[in-house]
Amino acid sequence: MLGKLLDGRYKVTQVLSSGGFGETYIAEDIRRPGNPTCVLKLLKTPVSKPEELKIARRLFRTEAEILEKLGHHDQIPRLLAYFEEKEQFFLVQELITGHPLSQDFQTGQPWVENQVVFMLEDILRVLEFVHRCNVIHRDIKPDNLIKRDIDGKLVLIDFGAVKKIRTQAIESSAEVSATVAIGTPGFIAAEQAQGKPRFNSDIYAVGMVAIQALTGIPPHQLSEDPDTGEVVWENKSRISPEFTAILKKMVSYHWRDRYESVSEILFDLQDLQNFIPTMEPSSSPAFVPTVQQKFAVHGVNAHADDTGATVKIISPVWLKKALYVIRFIPFFGAAGLFFFKSATWIILLGVFLAAFGGGLFFLRSWYPRIARDYDSVFAVIFALSGVLLIFQEYRRYGSQEIPLAEFMLAGAGIFAFTESVRLRAMRIR
Repeated sequence: MLGKLLDGRYKVTQVLSSGGFGETYIAEDIRRPGNPTCVLKLLKTPVSKPEELKIARRLFRTEAEILEKLGHHDQIPRLLAYFEEKEQFFLVQELITGHPLSQDFQTGQPWVENQVVFMLEDILRVLEFVHRCNVIHRDIKPDNLIKRDIDGKLVLIDFGAVKKIRTQAIESSAEVSATVAIGTPGFIAAEQAQGKPRFNSDIYAVGMVAIQALTGIPPHQLSEDPDTGEVVWENKSRISPEFTAILKKMVSYHWRDRYESVSEILFDLQDLQNFIPTMEPSSSPAFVPTVQQKFAVHGVNAHADDTGATVKIISPVWLKKALYVIRFIPFFGAAGLFFFKSATWIILLGVFLAAFGGGLFFLRSWYPRIARDYDSVFAVIFALSGVLLIFQEYRRYGSQEIPLAEFMLAGAGIFAFTESVRLRAMRIR
């Protein structure tokens, strides 16, 4: 295949890999200025009958449509083209310059907790998008996570094994066939090994990637509990009980015991309270977060001192509880306006709301991982209501400012209550 020109424009220059499902090459696009390099994938589809070739073409087009949609994410390679040549199917994708995450996993040199949390969040954000596209990757492992040279972010590759979840009825019983068990030993969930992958099969694989980072041991070398089938790894790492509980739920043997969605994991990661980062240097190739991440994770902020060393500041435990209480201030503000109509009380309430609005805005800026996205809206409502109450003509209660403030505070209070119920239900589940 080396040196061969495909589709009249892609010249194969290097073999990357070869397996049972296909072959991967690096090629030059000779029809573009500078002959830029790209990834060329040959999908192996052994067919012998015209009917089978017709079905293969249809599935190939579907596969290309999925990859085109997935490529809209910054951390997934873009699909550049696809074509058929001599009854062989080819995909052309963006070439990611970097190295596989597996190169950073050196046996016997485990990562510390904060490094793994950064890595886990980076992977989960991408996987959240993949699952929103109704796609299961089915082969998440360190070799399929490329650490991009330009910014250090992890890029998820090798979607050649994806399975589009179909909801429509099968037209003919002759089309029913068992799903091929695709995956890598150590990273493949039990139900996926049986040919029945689910969305949280990918969650299992991501959890095993994190466990390999923490223990320095490849998953297939870890022992299993003979009674439950659970992977035994906790005694080989030193992390917080909260983070241990999250990982154990991610890699539970039975899919029913795992997280149902990526968003639930991100929610629990956000709620980590006793996260203690290490200040000791690590000889392992650490997963270094980008500047855009601001070194902020679950209540931990960081900045670089004059020597360039990273100094981490742990937020107080009470901060999250304080933010939780602040979100219910609209209830008290609306009730206060309804029951107390004295001018002094209204002005004091206005000052109180304006101060809390400004405080909530700055807290959200300082601790973005603890605050919710809607806290900025709450901050604006508090501040605006406070300003309306301070500058209204308080001698006449019938003025427009007070009813408007009551309306905004009541609406924010109702939203805070319903959101609290929703989050509690998610935690219980």
